[in-house]
Amino acid sequence: MTIRSATILGVLATLLAGCFSAQSNEYRFYVLDYVPETSKERLAKGPWQGTILVRNFPMGEAYQRPELVYRTSAHEIRYHRRDRWAVRTDHVVSDMVRKHLLASKLFGRVQNQYEEDQPDYELRGRVVSLEEYVTETARYAHLDMHLDFIRMSDNKTLWSQDFDVRREILGRTPVLTVRALSSLLEATMDRAIGAIDSTMSAMERAP
Repeated sequence: MTIRSATILGVLATLLAGCFSAQSNEYRFYVLDYVPETSKERLAKGPWQGTILVRNFPMGEAYQRPELVYRTSAHEIRYHRRDRWAVRTDHVVSDMVRKHLLASKLFGRVQNQYEEDQPDYELRGRVVSLEEYVTETARYAHLDMHLDFIRMSDNKTLWSQDFDVRREILGRTPVLTVRALSSLLEATMDRAIGAIDSTMSAMERAP
């Protein structure tokens, strides 16, 4: 082999190595997303008077990382190194919660932070788990979160509930997990909005 041929082969090897390295280090990014569906009855009622505040929900310490999380047991947590959330983890759930509230027309205005006027209500949330749970026989999307509906004038909790839900995933690609988590969040918010709507109705009927 001539020196020139060896040099060309060396350059090609370097280029190929660089391509494979770039592919192996490529990140994939995901977001929770769905189109909220609001019932005709809710829309016909119109929004309740007042403003609701939804600040960013804190997450459990193990989930405060960009990587998607999967759990293999109650005692072991792992991370998908190449599969990451496209937004900050404290925005992942709360962004969709605000979008769902806006679509539901539950209140006339939804805030994501304190403004000049104090909001009338606040929906406080805390995400305990947002993950894929893997067993020997199945895979599940798992969402565990807590919600509090609070009246700001007296800081009274008007409604509160824990949601710990999961859905089986028929496949191994991370996008299926994110799609299932989106569906779980949608169902959770449908229940939460219904409960808050009922709470507001009960207060309106109270003497």
